[in-house]
Amino acid sequence: MRKSQIVEELGEGELLLPALIETALLANDRAKLRMTALQEAVAHAKAPLRAVRLMAAEARAAGAAEDGLDATVAGAQIVDGGYAIPGARRLMDGILDDIAAMTAPLDAAQVAAASGFSDRLAGLRAAFAGSAGDVLDERALVRLTSARRGGEDSAHLLVMDLHKALNQLSATIAAETIAGARALGVLAQDHARIEAFMAGLNRTRGLAFGHPGLDTTASRSGARLILQNDIGTTDAHVIILAVEGLDATVTYTDVHRSRAKFFISLFRDFSATWTPLAERSVAGLAEGGSFFLVTGRYSARDTADLDTFLDAVGAHLVFLIDWNKARKTLQTFVDKATAIRLLTDAARARFGHRAFLELGGAELIFDAVRRSAEGRVPYGARLDRVLGVGSVARLLGEVLRLTSEGLGAQRSVRLIKDEVRAELARSFGSAEQEVLAMALTQLGLARMLAAEVAEALDEPGDGGDSIRAAFQRRAKRLEEKADRQVLAARDLASGPFGRGRRFLPLAEWVEEATDSFEEAAFLLGTHSRRQATDAAAPLAELVSVAMACCGDLVRAVAAACEGPAGRREDITDALEAIDAVMEGERRADAAHRRVLAAVLGDPAPGPASALVATMEVARAMETGTDHLARAALALRACVLEEVGS
Repeated sequence: MRKSQIVEELGEGELLLPALIETALLANDRAKLRMTALQEAVAHAKAPLRAVRLMAAEARAAGAAEDGLDATVAGAQIVDGGYAIPGARRLMDGILDDIAAMTAPLDAAQVAAASGFSDRLAGLRAAFAGSAGDVLDERALVRLTSARRGGEDSAHLLVMDLHKALNQLSATIAAETIAGARALGVLAQDHARIEAFMAGLNRTRGLAFGHPGLDTTASRSGARLILQNDIGTTDAHVIILAVEGLDATVTYTDVHRSRAKFFISLFRDFSATWTPLAERSVAGLAEGGSFFLVTGRYSARDTADLDTFLDAVGAHLVFLIDWNKARKTLQTFVDKATAIRLLTDAARARFGHRAFLELGGAELIFDAVRRSAEGRVPYGARLDRVLGVGSVARLLGEVLRLTSEGLGAQRSVRLIKDEVRAELARSFGSAEQEVLAMALTQLGLARMLAAEVAEALDEPGDGGDSIRAAFQRRAKRLEEKADRQVLAARDLASGPFGRGRRFLPLAEWVEEATDSFEEAAFLLGTHSRRQATDAAAPLAELVSVAMACCGDLVRAVAAACEGPAGRREDITDALEAIDAVMEGERRADAAHRRVLAAVLGDPAPGPASALVATMEVARAMETGTDHLARAALALRACVLEEVGS
């Protein structure tokens, strides 16, 4: 099934003549090459030692690469009764089919000699009907390849006569080119309408990104200007635009009902009236025998309004190419309605979907998930269930834009893929930033606990049981608030799709640090501090270092919140703050040892309970800084993952 059958079915056969002539001239080239191959084969059979003429390049140029002409020539041999030529029967049938293609435009144009050519072709077919296999005798070869007149008719003579007739026909209909459209027999007033349609078509043509199609033919049919466009390569995908006065009638056929409805939706800004979609059948249609037909009519106010409509029709055609393929690809990630909405938005925004398909389609998204979201999306899970329908639709819309603008600007494929990965990372950023925000709250509470411990150490003496109990209760409340934050982070990260999971270790180590600081506060509240000791100064320094570690880690988390979209300075700030936490942990370790040395080396130690409490407070605070250091390392791994991805 060819597009020509659909055009004929729609009653616009006069549009086909230029294309038929072009096809006929290509068939002329093939027929002559095939006859030459038979002649070369006979010459090789007679003189096997003679160098074989290689014909593969000529065959490719003529569209006959599958004929295997080199093997045909090289394998020819003389046998009883003629010549054994590999593929001879296939070549003979091909020559007769080429001749049939050459007669088609003459029949369509109702040339007087057309019936005579058809009769001659029928005679040749009858003459060769009894031939079998790949052995040809001298008479058969003469009837195929001879150019001598005066004897029996031959395929070569018929090809020569047809070629002459085709040249004469081409001269009578000499088509002109108007803004890229092949125009045949149009009037002077038609030029402006053709140019308006082609202005829209040429404005968006580049968005096909190399896909074939969009060739336009213009012709006159009585009072009507007829514009026909191929729209890609699908047989039944045709648009015919008839203009008469200020009225434009669009006849559109498609094998996909959804795409036909999409096409109609593109003209909602115009007051065109559309017929209901009607299903039609044509024998031999490659897509299954049926297609959908819709007709739209637009009555313009003036020629400027008419040209605006023609421009819009031309501009929208590129968005129909591979539309169904794009819809199915998007439905890998979202439902059908959302996929169609995305394609509609992409068409209205003038970037379309072809670049997305050209760069891999679904595989482009899968690659981004593997490289930037591995571990965040469980195997087999749909993105809309992981991110939510709204977020994944926004992501896909951005991917359609990024790919189209990227290819249009001739940016490298690697750069475009990196942009898609960054966009995916931003889509996950909201959930991850929730976890980071929870970690920031935890760190604030941890620092408050360390400050409570520092304040208690600054006020030695017996504050009484009630004061110490109130101090312990305040510390416990702070620790419980911090626990609630990490529980919320775990809920977010341990759900079915693990949103923000990679930052969970950070929150859990901060929780451990908070628990240690609360333990120190509890120990301080268990006994009175009646006198200062040599351990007081290193213990105060240890608590101060713990507070500083909290502050440095707050700085690191805040910088990391910028994520992959942040400036390079943000990444540097995060890494420097993480390094400060690690250095703080080493200072805390040294201060802890000085506390132990002071307690164990005191020549006049106080009560054993006070000594034990001092050492345990120091141990708890130093352990807290250890946990903060582990939290910092967990954050560092995430930051470096973003930088390296």
